[in-house]
Amino acid sequence: MKRPMKDIPIQAPSQAEIQKLINHYQNGQYGDAETLAISITEQFPDHQFSWKVLGAVLIQTGRISESLVANQKSIKLTPQDAEAHNNLGNTLKELGRLEEAEASYTQAIALKPDYAEAHSNLGITLKELGRLEEAEASYTQAITLKPDYANAYNNLGNTLLEIGRLEEAEASYTQAIALKPDFAEAHSSLGVTLKRLGRLDEAEASLRQAITLKPDYIKAHINLLKYLYLLDKESLFVAELDYLINQDEANAVTGSLTCRSELKYGLEKPNLFCREPLKYVLHIDLNSQYDFEEIFVEKARSILNENKISNRKQSLLVNGYQTSGNLFDIENSFTEKIQKAIRLEIEKYRINFKNSEEGLIKKWPTEYSLYGWLISMKSGGELQPHIHDLGWLSGTIYINVPLKSKADSGNLVVSLGEEKDATDTRMNVEKIINVVTGSLVLFPASLTHYTIPFEAEEERIVLAFDVMIAAKEP
Repeated sequence: MKRPMKDIPIQAPSQAEIQKLINHYQNGQYGDAETLAISITEQFPDHQFSWKVLGAVLIQTGRISESLVANQKSIKLTPQDAEAHNNLGNTLKELGRLEEAEASYTQAIALKPDYAEAHSNLGITLKELGRLEEAEASYTQAITLKPDYANAYNNLGNTLLEIGRLEEAEASYTQAIALKPDFAEAHSSLGVTLKRLGRLDEAEASLRQAITLKPDYIKAHINLLKYLYLLDKESLFVAELDYLINQDEANAVTGSLTCRSELKYGLEKPNLFCREPLKYVLHIDLNSQYDFEEIFVEKARSILNENKISNRKQSLLVNGYQTSGNLFDIENSFTEKIQKAIRLEIEKYRINFKNSEEGLIKKWPTEYSLYGWLISMKSGGELQPHIHDLGWLSGTIYINVPLKSKADSGNLVVSLGEEKDATDTRMNVEKIINVVTGSLVLFPASLTHYTIPFEAEEERIVLAFDVMIAAKEP
């Protein structure tokens, strides 16, 4: 007598379950998609597609670290899946592991050379690594493969804007908008480009279009506020400032323009960021606390001498150049000691002012990232007045300051606004900081600052950085 056959276990979910998972994901029902994907992976741990969807859902819902395990599992099960490598690249990019992200996108392209999205994502990563020309090539390849790829045109515009090829950036954003008229981010970036081209009225119109499409688009509101101030449209400026105050927007731009509009128009508005920013400037001697030469000077000179990082167009910089991308992402392990020292000094700064009622301190971010770059100037060099729009706290470390031919040569100046803001009755207040090699200056990102020109045979090298509380944008 034959023994009855045992039931053969099912090794994969039903097609109906897979289709249900796909529908949940495509319809943006990420909670349902996650629940179903987890259920499938528990029942069928070797089912690669459900791991891939789970990883994608976790990225979409901002749980980047969790998505790493799912994406790695997906690739382990099916190493030839180009989309899985692209997904892993997205996770690694969000985690700041840019060189690993580059490798993942490169593998995705090797498996599927016509994968336009992977070419575009590689471009984003290369831009963050400061390799602007390579990023441009990746975007161009993505567009060649997919001529209607609006996101790639927008990304190409971002890179061209950083390189300083403004007319080409304008054309890229315009094409992105032609392909996707409701692309609010492209309208906003076009506005930034038009402003840099000196076409402020057109810039205002582009930003207003971005806001029409996306009314809560704070970045566009902030840029509009800047341009209305530059256009001297007082009533419209006040309305936009009131909107941002009502949104409880504490940031460097609103803080700066609240101070500047008080000088220019006599406005008295709540400054949610920092009412008296000059009181929050600290000048620190790093020479007495660290091996400055080994930790800072040798590292900075090595990075500049290797020329691995592209230079970005910096219209405010005279007779000098600035590195592109975030130095601390590009050279993360190489700059580890520098980052540790900076974070320690930032924590001392916060503790020093812990009893302050200013938004700068009271709203201090619980988590932040550092965004850094190097500036090298030759004799006659200077940096013209500006603020760091995306920063919270800004800092400058003086890697090499040549001997001063005059008392204030090469010194840093911080002020409430620009001289053109002042009136007969309202004076701009400024402070000159005597910087030398080994100086660290920390100050609210809302403070207008510039450098006094210097004359010397040696180059002047500065490591500048911002405490960032939001994603890095161009």
